[in-house]
Amino acid sequence: MAKGFASCVLLIMYLSLLMLCSTGNGHSQHHNHQQDGGADPLDGARKVGFFTVDDLYVGKVVGIQFYTRDPSSLPPFLSKEVADRFPFSVKELPLILQLFGMAPGSPEAQLAERTLRFCADEPIKGEQKTCATSIESFIEFASSMLGGGQYGVDFRAIKTTHLGKPVSVYQNYTFLDIKEVHSPIMVACHIMDYPYIVYMCHSQTSRVYQIKIVGQEVGDALNAVAVCHIDTSQWAPDHVSFKLLGVKPGTVSICHFFGPHNPVWVKN
Repeated sequence: MAKGFASCVLLIMYLSLLMLCSTGNGHSQHHNHQQDGGADPLDGARKVGFFTVDDLYVGKVVGIQFYTRDPSSLPPFLSKEVADRFPFSVKELPLILQLFGMAPGSPEAQLAERTLRFCADEPIKGEQKTCATSIESFIEFASSMLGGGQYGVDFRAIKTTHLGKPVSVYQNYTFLDIKEVHSPIMVACHIMDYPYIVYMCHSQTSRVYQIKIVGQEVGDALNAVAVCHIDTSQWAPDHVSFKLLGVKPGTVSICHFFGPHNPVWVKN
């Protein structure tokens, strides 16, 4: 009974997260530690807002773009009963394209294939990873990583929130206030490009911060969530963040911002 109550509480927490979310990323902003794709990876990396842990000070300026998106335009988040009826494998790609009416070679089909291949990649050393295709698997992974209290709910989701009207332009943002979210374990989830909601969730040694930022061009303000990955020694040497920041694997902790539809679970 306690387990069922905990699942209900977590589901309410997540649905509230979506309902309160007025903006999000028009494209998934996940970061592949193994290999990065896309026609211009550096351009995409700039929009994610990579920086190093040494940049965590008031007055720091980082370029980033937060894409606006109506929550009602998001694809559905399926129950496990429904999600398990659909194949989720690169080997089954032709059937998947047929089921969801995607033409082979179309942009949508290419994004779906990229998601399937990314989800099939093995996690790097020191990382726990899953691609959650249902509400239940999303909750179960967070719970398995973070544990729980009396009712199995001893953690919460935090997200980036706009403090005014959302703006969707690439611009420089200035750090106004920085607060570390002290949590021994965190689970970061990135929404993927797929016909229904799929979250790539992973947990590794990281630090979480809530940073108030303001845009220099438009003046919009956000309470933004950023994660700093402590150990980058296992990342691919050609990872776009290394190229963008001019650093090498394992030499510095690398941080990046999360869009409003990408929750980070932390301990209370």
